[in-house]
Amino acid sequence: MSTNTTDWAAEASVDDCLAIGRIVRSESHMDYIVEIHNSHDVERDPKPHEYGFGQPVFVHTTVDGSDYVVMGVIYDTQLIDPDQGRSGPRLAQDDQRQFTPGYVEEQTTFAGIALLGTAEVGPDGSINEPSHEMPPWTLAVDNTVLRCPDGVTAAFHTDESDGLRMAYWDRLLAVAGDLGTEVTLAMIRRLREIFDDDAKRDVLAVVERNVRWQASSDRGVLG
Repeated sequence: MSTNTTDWAAEASVDDCLAIGRIVRSESHMDYIVEIHNSHDVERDPKPHEYGFGQPVFVHTTVDGSDYVVMGVIYDTQLIDPDQGRSGPRLAQDDQRQFTPGYVEEQTTFAGIALLGTAEVGPDGSINEPSHEMPPWTLAVDNTVLRCPDGVTAAFHTDESDGLRMAYWDRLLAVAGDLGTEVTLAMIRRLREIFDDDAKRDVLAVVERNVRWQASSDRGVLG
């Protein structure tokens, strides 16, 4: 069985992707907070399913004259209602820092983004030379965060031999904290929907077993 290329090739470009929000701060080099656009910010505001848990996203940036994308995934969200005070519920879980945004005038949604890696962008908007290493660059406040189409997600997870690569998973578990297992499994499910290649699905099965084993080990439950 071959890769499901015809289904996602048409979406394998970073051009004309939906802007879902802007970066407002970082929690670390790998962990960013995004304010989701509303109808006052943009002509076409994103719908809830377009910035949901496990949604791949990216920032398109230029470094030393070359175009790159910094890839990430939404691992948590927070709602702020100024009529109910300024503190709001926690973005992170018990073992992570509390996100306390500045003054907001209306109900606002924030999302936590864990970075996955980088890739070069070709003249046609295609993804080239994907890397699952820690991004070397720091993103900036007000950088636009875009919803990642399936084609870009597929290209980012495809290596030079047309195999599947998901080398960031151990780091994602750490960055996303208590939600690390769930967001990693959500990414695995998404990739299964994109690819119909048996070899790629075999790799996903191996990663899933490792993630579930690590989760069980961290809870002190083995077997």
